[in-house]
Amino acid sequence: MNGTLVFILAGGVGKRLSLLTQFRAKPAVPFAGRYRIIDFTLTNCVRSDLPDIFLLTQYISRSIDRHVGIGKPWDLDRMSGGIKNLQPHLGFQAADWYQGTADAIFQNLSALRESDCRDVLILSGDHIYNMDYRKFIRFRESSGKPAAVSVAEVPPSMCREFGIATIDSKGSIKKFEEKPERSRSNLASMGIYIFEKEFLIRTLERMRKKIKNLDFGMHVIPELVNKKKISAYRYRGFWLDVGTLRSYYSASIGLLAKRPRLDLFKEDTNIITVPDDYPPFVLSKGAAVESSLVCNGCTIEGSVSASILSPGVVVEKGARIENSIIFHDCVVKRGALVKNSILDKMTVIGRNASIGVGNASVPNKLQPGYLDFGLTVIGRKTSVPSSTRIGTNCLVCGSQDDGMIPRGDIEDGDCSIADDVRL
Repeated sequence: MNGTLVFILAGGVGKRLSLLTQFRAKPAVPFAGRYRIIDFTLTNCVRSDLPDIFLLTQYISRSIDRHVGIGKPWDLDRMSGGIKNLQPHLGFQAADWYQGTADAIFQNLSALRESDCRDVLILSGDHIYNMDYRKFIRFRESSGKPAAVSVAEVPPSMCREFGIATIDSKGSIKKFEEKPERSRSNLASMGIYIFEKEFLIRTLERMRKKIKNLDFGMHVIPELVNKKKISAYRYRGFWLDVGTLRSYYSASIGLLAKRPRLDLFKEDTNIITVPDDYPPFVLSKGAAVESSLVCNGCTIEGSVSASILSPGVVVEKGARIENSIIFHDCVVKRGALVKNSILDKMTVIGRNASIGVGNASVPNKLQPGYLDFGLTVIGRKTSVPSSTRIGTNCLVCGSQDDGMIPRGDIEDGDCSIADDVRL
């Protein structure tokens, strides 16, 4: 849509995803086998005819840079418009990094001023959803207000994780609370905002003088609600912030349902991503695959059930994978069992090892708030020795030099993290 400039916030650390974000930014985490989380936001922009994009990166920015590049898969490699990467303007202090979502835009006001856009659309690069932003933009125009926020229903138990809006039938916001313990409403801010350009500039300049760590959810939106300068657009499609291990695992395994809430296979909703060079997957004689998503380049001789296999995964004869998510180029060797687990890229599970089998009621000792529902996570490039037993709710990551884990069998809820991995 001509006249709209897009900022995608893609610098999130994603601490609640634990080992999955130790070597990559949250928007670069793999999803559904062949995609990255940021693919959903980029695809939405292209489908909404919004090709003028600034990508704001920060934490482990190379993980995003390698994947997005100059935006060719999304037809964003253009002389005019297209996608441009903006990083913090580092000075002499760590405080020069983006200190909040609104501060990230404030630090790039020069780029905004140079644009001849009328509106500014601000998006998060770490959510899973399909959305036509043009409907949101038209809603803001018809509301007569200079700003709008998009909201979606979430389960009441999750309200404490989001900004929650109470609205009327016309979209007027009666109340906005950031991560309330209790709320009568369950309409969560999706982290999607649109502003008239000049109004946004004035607002950020005024508020940034008083608040250094300026954040849209914490500061900007509540003030605009009080001044009746913002309305709420109610989005009724599928939307999920996969910000925790629980939500990420649930959303991933949910793709395997007979009628998944997120349908990746419709022609008009297929997600654009970087193409891979893997050959077709191979199912050997005696292999068994049930209710699973298997990507190109996989070689399966064993059995796979209710699992997602990214490109290049090898499952040797007699190996079993159940209810698990396996990232790129992992190898599960003969006789091994992987159950209720996530294996990060290039992990090798030795012969006759067992992963993720144990007492799911024992929470992880290091991160009990993130890992208490029966999932085990094995970090990138880890090599699990043959016949090793790793229980459930475990965090394990080997040395990034040789992949070796610090010790052998690991009990339920325990951790084994190499010295060169910081968690």
